[in-house]
Amino acid sequence: MMKPVNFLRRGLVLAALALSVAPAAAQERTAPEPGKTYRVGYAQLVDHPALNATREGVIEALKEAGFEEGKNLVFDYQNAQGNPGAARNIIDKFVADGDDVIAPCTTPLAQAAIKLTQGSSVPVAFGCVTNPVQTGILAATDKATGTNVTGFYTMPPVKRNIEMFLEIQPQMKRVGAIWNSGESNSEAMVKLAQAEIEARGMSWVPVAITSSAEVKNAAESLVGKVDAIVTPQDNTVASAYQALEKVVRDNQIPWFTFDSQAVEQGAIAAMSQDQIQAGREWAR
Repeated sequence: MMKPVNFLRRGLVLAALALSVAPAAAQERTAPEPGKTYRVGYAQLVDHPALNATREGVIEALKEAGFEEGKNLVFDYQNAQGNPGAARNIIDKFVADGDDVIAPCTTPLAQAAIKLTQGSSVPVAFGCVTNPVQTGILAATDKATGTNVTGFYTMPPVKRNIEMFLEIQPQMKRVGAIWNSGESNSEAMVKLAQAEIEARGMSWVPVAITSSAEVKNAAESLVGKVDAIVTPQDNTVASAYQALEKVVRDNQIPWFTFDSQAVEQGAIAAMSQDQIQAGREWAR
């Protein structure tokens, strides 16, 4: 079995702006008003490298645009600690604080922000989302929403990833997958990956989880059954990369992924958006 190596293709940024504009578009500013302090309510589902890198990019780009913490910006970062149920309290806090914009990172938080600000003028600019239409965040991405919601989304090139994985591991016949079935973004990527794998005559061995504590057992359940493991951009799995990396290393199972940050955690390869750059584009 091939020993995992630190192989990463960078520089491919696949990101599309959701073409939606809030009703107050005519009052948009791209530079801060002198003497004014702005508030950004930034909500993150969980703490892991990819989401943290995205937040880093957001803060960098805001600073370059003249919005800087400690000067004219209050960047209120709140973490739901992996509990989507905590999203309501976080969004309620942002609304009560009168934040100028709410920036929910990940689909569950975006859905909560949209629901709790529906019919209001509080701008919601989401990020860390893969498929805003399928998840009901937007009705379409090619026209203005006519609401208080806009955002930024990315989708890794699933087909090109599978092709790259096969170039590296051409003898791969049985492919295992680990993801949280409750994360709609992951579900969408997994379905695409399964179709690509099965179209090539390979076997797909899925293991769905519901929490990061299940990742280690899920990986162990695939030992001896698969030639490689593939993981999507999944917040729950990302929270347990260390446990996953130990299982694949100890058992010499190639681990491929659609998350470039996972390569730094031990995965072999990924072709996806650079997370810091995605954060910078989202901030703009």
